Amino acid sequence: MLKFLKGVVAGSNAGLKDVPYNIGEPYGSSWGSWIHYRGTSKDDGSPVSIFSLSGTNPQDGHLCAARNGVKRLRTVRHPNILSFHHSTEAEVFDGSSPKHTIYIVTEPVMPLSEKIKELGLEGTQRDDYYAWGLRQIAKAVSFLNNDCKLVHCNVCLATVVVTQTLDWKLHAFDVLSEFDGNKENSTAPMLICSFGFWIESIG
Repeated sequence: MLKFLKGVVAGSNAGLKDVPYNIGEPYGSSWGSWIHYRGTSKDDGSPVSIFSLSGTNPQDGHLCAARNGVKRLRTVRHPNILSFHHSTEAEVFDGSSPKHTIYIVTEPVMPLSEKIKELGLEGTQRDDYYAWGLRQIAKAVSFLNNDCKLVHCNVCLATVVVTQTLDWKLHAFDVLSEFDGNKENSTAPMLICSFGFWIESIG
């Protein structure tokens, strides 16, 4: 981990060349201002996903929210939540202008919307897969609400990714906040209900 951090901040002109991961092509969709890249480990070639978010001001609201997301993803562990590997923040020069960029390295995943198109499921097979996936996301939200006392208030198509074994996982914790038991609209069933609307639109 120390080697990873040193490689990123070794010099502004170094960019990410010393990071032990290769950043590949980006996916066509991601959550919010994040960019989701295909990646591999330089050590053994194993696949990873790399997420990045940039801003010109280190106190930019998007960057502040992203730091919250990194902290939450690093500390929250559950089978239906995206598995965190590494993260770092670097100052990278784009021409003559510095950009503050946050990077997250995770297990290899694909945006749900793109995986659904790739699978091309129909009929009962499609319905069964959607039901199975929604159940996995419901478990993740229930864990956040009931065990961690946190609330994920923006569960949508873009916050779900799919693993190589076709499991659905929740991520995008930038807006994850402390659970307020006094607010009736902070309950897990309402989150899952709102999440369910968009699944009809992709079927």
